[in-house]
Amino acid sequence: MTKLIQETFEQILQLPEEQQNTLAIYLRKHLDEFLEQAEKEKRIAEGNYTTDDFNEETQQAIKNIEEQKNLTYCSNKNELYHELGI
Repeated sequence: MTKLIQETFEQILQLPEEQQNTLAIYLRKHLDEFLEQAEKEKRIAEGNYTTDDFNEETQQAIKNIEEQKNLTYCSNKNELYHELGI
């Protein structure tokens, strides 16, 4: 068992039994989601990712850059504010 897991379990053991059970139920229910998210974060950190590893907003930004659409080109923030009508 890794040190991090061991430390986490030691913290959990300090909780009252009812909270331990509640946490265990929650973790069991969401474990697959946690593992999937951890794998995505690991791929991103390693630079070995696909656009599917990012949230929808980031995916759209990547697509906009790749397709060169919906982009506002400005040389400085004043020009950007003017383009945005601010």
